[in-house]
Amino acid sequence: MIGIILLIRLFITQISQQEYYVTKLAQYNTSLFTADTFRGNIYDRNYKRLSYNKNINCATYYAVQNITEDDIKMIANFLVKNVNVDIEKVTERDKKDYLIMKNKKLVNSLISEEEKSTYSSDEQYQLQLKRITSEMLKENLSDDDIRYYMLYAKIQNCTSGSVVLLEGLTIKEASLIGENSDILRGVKVTNDWSRETTYGTDFKSVLGKVTTKKEGLPASTKDILLSKDYNNDSRVGISGLEKQYEDILAGTPATYSLSYDEEGNPVVDTVTSGTKGDNIRLTIDWDLQSGITEQIINTMKSHSSSIYRYANNIYLVLIDPNTGAIYAMAGAQRDSKGEIYELAGGAVQNAFEIGSAFKGGTIYAGIKHGVINQYTEFNDTSAGFKIAGTAPKYSWNRGGLGRLNAAEALSQSSNIYMFYTATLLGGGTYEYNQPLSIKDSAFDQMRLDVGELGLGVKTGIDLPSEALGYRGKVTQRQPGNFLDFSIGQYDTYTPIQMAQYVSSLANGGKRIQPHLFMESFTEDEDGTKISLLQHQIKVLDDVSSYKLAFQTIQTGFRMGCVSGLAKRVNGDYEAAGKTGTAQRNLEGTSDVWANRAFIGYAPYDDPEIAVACIAEALPDAAGNTCQTLSKYAFEKYFEKYG
Repeated sequence: MIGIILLIRLFITQISQQEYYVTKLAQYNTSLFTADTFRGNIYDRNYKRLSYNKNINCATYYAVQNITEDDIKMIANFLVKNVNVDIEKVTERDKKDYLIMKNKKLVNSLISEEEKSTYSSDEQYQLQLKRITSEMLKENLSDDDIRYYMLYAKIQNCTSGSVVLLEGLTIKEASLIGENSDILRGVKVTNDWSRETTYGTDFKSVLGKVTTKKEGLPASTKDILLSKDYNNDSRVGISGLEKQYEDILAGTPATYSLSYDEEGNPVVDTVTSGTKGDNIRLTIDWDLQSGITEQIINTMKSHSSSIYRYANNIYLVLIDPNTGAIYAMAGAQRDSKGEIYELAGGAVQNAFEIGSAFKGGTIYAGIKHGVINQYTEFNDTSAGFKIAGTAPKYSWNRGGLGRLNAAEALSQSSNIYMFYTATLLGGGTYEYNQPLSIKDSAFDQMRLDVGELGLGVKTGIDLPSEALGYRGKVTQRQPGNFLDFSIGQYDTYTPIQMAQYVSSLANGGKRIQPHLFMESFTEDEDGTKISLLQHQIKVLDDVSSYKLAFQTIQTGFRMGCVSGLAKRVNGDYEAAGKTGTAQRNLEGTSDVWANRAFIGYAPYDDPEIAVACIAEALPDAAGNTCQTLSKYAFEKYFEKYG
């Protein structure tokens, strides 16, 4: 009896152990892998969709354990004959490998017998790649050859996991693959996505780029991203807002298990479905953005004669001076072939001399350091301002603008007033046609002063990179250079710096971080938007204690739009602002071309919107370009927002 009981127990134990080892074997033969889920969409402030995910059907190959060369050939031939195989992104380097695979005899003939005996197989391979010419590729590889070997190489190199063979299958192509799964071992139709923009290339330089699965992780950040559980073929934002807000936009990857049946064919099961990334709502108003962009491009198209040969950039930024929210950041550039294209990102990356738009900074520095006040007057006469051994410098009206105080000097754009102020800031004493001494440190101090307002410093805009601008050389610190500095013709500034600067002047001295991000959000099953993370206003510098300086500048800017040089920008919205002209010394003369600028805000007594515009190297005939564009921006903003 006892023997029977022992036999039963032994039987049960054997059965249990068998189940245990079967389970263990299944685990060893099962691998887990992850796949990207949808990224969050990007919207403008009114929920117009700007970037989104487009569903695409793919042919994905999951590694087959016992696949043969005949199997691979059959799959590649079937797909080439029955499916559209896109080879547009196949590189010449790829084609060289394909030629090596197709015609070993031809490629081997490129290596001499002596080289074969001297070099290793890898060194011989490198020689072959070097010696295969473009002409050889054309003569020996047809388009169908390229399609075939591209697929063949992908399958042959995929010994574990999976690889996407084709993207963008039509419904007919996807059905055909599904119907022939018996001969297409390991090939399955999968759903995937590609990143798209609603308005093509418009604003793309700001929205940014997402890598494809083929491109995978960028080398510069690959290790960091892998430590965050990205895969080598994960899609990731590599520029613009897509990069800046990767952590918000990227979803949680889905997890799948890959196992094999008795014949070695892959079996894929979902372990976790993952979650979509969160959406982002921008401060941009797309109606304003697209309208201003169109105006800029049309303006550049009208600048078609040879006199406009250096007029290659125009930018305009529309910003809330109290919060830093950017309503529009528009721009266009003309390339060396004369083609004009939208380039909003140039407002952050390109820098220019801004001319008299700088003068508010000079008045701020003068009053801050106590060398002038709102009542200080200087006489702008036909004699100009002359340092011994140099040519006289004048205001735009060589006949002189008369005796002016600080606000009047801004409204009339007096260079002479700024020269006197700069002389005092530099510790000098001016006498007509006599030497002038300026402290070397005056250059650094001026940069510090205008930097408090936003010029010559990074604004902190929420993009991965921004330019600082060019600073005049230390070796060029002559008194005349400092005078040029005081009228905006020494250092260069980006349009976004100009926008932060005019905002500081408008709001009375707070340098606020400009931003494109308004909030992140998700949607419930009913489509109700649920706000997650909101932008917080960030004050980077606060010099509002210099109330007299800002009151004087604001008075001068308002006078400029009522009766001064900026009056064409004024409207029912009651603007305040300052024009700028920076002569460009091109082709040996500074009398033909100049950068044209305008900065301003409205209403003058309670600013709610500010504008900064720069147009590069225009002749006098187009001198009002930025005023015209800025007036358009003001009008469209107030039409919409009152």
